[in-house]
Amino acid sequence: MTKPLALLTLVVLGLAGCTTPREPVESRLKPIRTYGWPASVVDPAPDWNPASHHLVARSMGGFSVFEDGGPGERRYAADDRRDCHQPRWLNREQFVFGPGWNARRAADGSVSTPSDGITLVTLTDLKPTAKVQLCDRGFMPRPSTGVLVAQDGNKIIIIDARGRISDFGEGFDPEPQPDGPGLCWRDTPAFETDWWTGREGPGNMHVRWRSSLVDDLPMGMQAAWTRDGGVLATVLTAAAPAGKPWWAGGSSIVHLTGPGATPVIVRKNARDPAAHPFADLLAWTGEDGGVWIGTLRPDGWSDRLADAGSRPRWSHDGLRLCWLETPPSGSQIPAIKVAVLAVK
Repeated sequence: MTKPLALLTLVVLGLAGCTTPREPVESRLKPIRTYGWPASVVDPAPDWNPASHHLVARSMGGFSVFEDGGPGERRYAADDRRDCHQPRWLNREQFVFGPGWNARRAADGSVSTPSDGITLVTLTDLKPTAKVQLCDRGFMPRPSTGVLVAQDGNKIIIIDARGRISDFGEGFDPEPQPDGPGLCWRDTPAFETDWWTGREGPGNMHVRWRSSLVDDLPMGMQAAWTRDGGVLATVLTAAAPAGKPWWAGGSSIVHLTGPGATPVIVRKNARDPAAHPFADLLAWTGEDGGVWIGTLRPDGWSDRLADAGSRPRWSHDGLRLCWLETPPSGSQIPAIKVAVLAVK
């Protein structure tokens, strides 16, 4: 852990007693090899293990664990053949997953939520040894400090280690700060039908830095917390035309450095921000449909890692990046790709 951290931090050139200001030199990451596997579902949602280079992802009728070398993909079927949607690691040996949908509306107009809830899976030597239902509510679980944050219809819920639930309030698309008190959410759903609020337009994102300290980001979505407690987010330029992808009206990635800070555009014509775990770097999807990495400074370096992909995610040490490779024409199933990176 200390070696990547030392390599990826900002290096300032200067000598003791020298008064001439010098420009900072930023470490640059370059790919040294790539590998990957075909997925078996449209949205595998891969997630990096917080202590290794293993990935967990949804697969048909269960989940898969991927490792570089060895057997590659290990696919496990769930007892009930239920897909493990949006898996997220909690630690080296455990991950959680939820159901495949948040809410459905019946012909009479009533809205229901699933009762599958959030499930905890324990692995030993990368093989499942226990599966426990934590609670009977929740969708898209996101780990935070000692708790899980999840969607439940039009509500955000907090789930503790014993599966006890507390209601946060109305909101959508929650993204908690992994190691702090922060929480981002939206006032309308960004990626599903709004059956609750009656609001029109793209809506707004709220950033709660801590209790009672909240900033608003108009037309913001896809929040990602940075290593120093800031927030990256995608901001729409305009609503997408009917029948087009949600980003078709234009989007940029902005950086909020802290409470009350003015959002700074760090990448134009971009979406899917992913903050590097150690350095002032990010990954994103560009307007050209490629996967990019670069600095948080808008005038810093940037490199394209893949010509066609989306949803990049950094490994725990910041030296690998995974993404979903855009499927070929006639298919909706992506591949999971990984780039191994080195400091150049």
